[in-house]
Amino acid sequence: RMRITAKLAFVDSLHYGPYLDDLRLIFDEELAGLAKVTLTGMTPLFATTVGYIIEDTLRAYLVAFAIIAPLMMLLVGSVRVGLLSMIPNLTPIVITLAFMYFFGLPLDLFSTLIGSIALGLAVDDTIHFMHNYQRYRMKLGDASAAVKETLRTTGKALMVTTLVLVASFMVNAAGSMINVRNLGLITAFCISVAFLADVLLAPALVVLLDQWKTARAGRRANVQGASTEAA
Repeated sequence: RMRITAKLAFVDSLHYGPYLDDLRLIFDEELAGLAKVTLTGMTPLFATTVGYIIEDTLRAYLVAFAIIAPLMMLLVGSVRVGLLSMIPNLTPIVITLAFMYFFGLPLDLFSTLIGSIALGLAVDDTIHFMHNYQRYRMKLGDASAAVKETLRTTGKALMVTTLVLVASFMVNAAGSMINVRNLGLITAFCISVAFLADVLLAPALVVLLDQWKTARAGRRANVQGASTEAA
């Protein structure tokens, strides 16, 4: 009976799985038929646990999308606007994952929580924006004017809450633990991107949708007019 201990650097948990597979293959080749090799310790346990967490997180995002999208359609009273509102909600998560990959930030037990936090905050901001936009759109009769009025009123509240949340999570950036520090930095970045998506991307989408609906209505009116003249 022999015990071999190896110390590993704290890296992205996704790298532990391939490393353990290669290590197990080397031992099996060198000690084939001579001994049974079992990998134990925190690293195999951590790699397996994080793998399960990532799979569960992906399933949770799909379930959240399936639940939130119909609720957004119901709240704003439009299927198209409800579907469009999911784009600003999911964009921060995608950009944050790209941010983590670009800067080499590890995906661990803490950072897997960021997506769910950001999704909840982004949905809350999007609901406020879309609800008030629909209200001003019916009142003013113009999409661009409705967007300006929504940003003038609701946009200020969204900016204040974003600043407070970013400042709160940035407190963790002063911590000495790497995972806690990364949690604060990445979450603050994700919240900032969610705010920008709600004040830049969402207004552009609803204005483009309104222009498309207006152009479509004009084409229908032209077709009906041509049919009447032909008759």
